[in-house]
Amino acid sequence: MAFIPKPNTGTLWPNERKNAPTHPDKRGDLVLDKQFILDLARKSEDDTVKIAISGWEKTIAGKVCLSLSASLPYVKPTEDAEQSYSKPASKSAPVDDEEIPF
Repeated sequence: MAFIPKPNTGTLWPNERKNAPTHPDKRGDLVLDKQFILDLARKSEDDTVKIAISGWEKTIAGKVCLSLSASLPYVKPTEDAEQSYSKPASKSAPVDDEEIPF
């Protein structure tokens, strides 16, 4: 059974075919979900697209590799958004214990 990667993940392996200093040290694939790519394109403000990438060193089948995960870049919340979370929308009226049937 072939390995099927999860969407928005990838792996970099040592480049066993490196024959020159200009060749990459590691090679691999990053599998991106189509919806993820569309979301990135929609949120782009210019001709470039930024992807946040995280990596973990792992040993798989006796070989050390770098396991990758792609996500939308972190966007710091605006002050308006922070204030809406810090203030309660409304206070509930106190409940009289005698109104509770149990």
